[in-house]
Amino acid sequence: MVSLLGLALALLNAGDAAPAHGKILKLEELSYPEIDRLDRTKTVFFMTFGNLEEHGPHLPVGSDYFIATAVRDGVIRNLRTRHPDYDFVVTPVIPLGEGGANDAAGQPDHVGTYGVRFEVLRSVAIDLGAAIARNGFKNILLIHAHGMPLHNVAFTDAAAFVSQRYQVHMVNITSLVYGQALYTPELMRRRFGDAWQKTLSFDVHAGAVETSAALSVRGDLVKAEYRHLDPFLAKDLDELLRMGHQGAWLGYFGSPAKASKALGHDLIDDWVNRSLDVAERALNGEDLSAVPTYPNTMPASEREHLENEASARYAKESAEIEAWLKKR
Repeated sequence: MVSLLGLALALLNAGDAAPAHGKILKLEELSYPEIDRLDRTKTVFFMTFGNLEEHGPHLPVGSDYFIATAVRDGVIRNLRTRHPDYDFVVTPVIPLGEGGANDAAGQPDHVGTYGVRFEVLRSVAIDLGAAIARNGFKNILLIHAHGMPLHNVAFTDAAAFVSQRYQVHMVNITSLVYGQALYTPELMRRRFGDAWQKTLSFDVHAGAVETSAALSVRGDLVKAEYRHLDPFLAKDLDELLRMGHQGAWLGYFGSPAKASKALGHDLIDDWVNRSLDVAERALNGEDLSAVPTYPNTMPASEREHLENEASARYAKESAEIEAWLKKR
């Protein structure tokens, strides 16, 4: 028979017990002893970056934020089933990103896009990843949902630095997935037929693809006017850049009116499955450094155009900040 004293001690100690394996844990809700008792080799930290960016008149500025968290949660659900002896620690979403699609339209200060400089974003990812690594945890997976080139480079650089400096596996999952393709051709063919590329054109921002994904994960925030928006079509990024600079732009590239919740479900599933594959390879210790990574898979001229304009702007902003600090 358990004594009353023994029962009382058991109840007191229960609050300090390490979480059982297979748990999905929110970092901000844990005490440091609870974190410290986690198995360093069988705990996976998920860092999620959810940038804030204008997405046309019909989508919330947190669209990438919501898509990234949906993909992250799908990956964790699958990993938890496959690896019941692992714990999964989810950091709060970091609402930071570099640039926005509005840069391509020559409007870097468009209302609704709240980005940080490339170097700042890279430093944040390095600092947070390094803090986890210095505590001895070996697996850090980073997920986002934003396609600006330097945004992706920041995370790939950060993951490589932390991995090499601390001998851990920090992997920028999303940019490896985007290195394959933004969306799987077979999926688009099922929805739009063999001529899907001609139908959608260069649908890369708040068009049919992102509007569908938003309908799937946060349909309550999608404005009904998406059904009546005229397409903004271009055959590639070069043409899109020219069109964006030439006249009025409503904040999207592509065909929002062709969106559907069904397509959104398919897209989220596709991103989850491809992200899951990368995550599994990372947890198995595979060296992914030679795997094609976005934006290395972009045409050089298109990438350089976007990166050079942004880099020049950031250099000017950094110089202004440094000059102000020296005067203090």
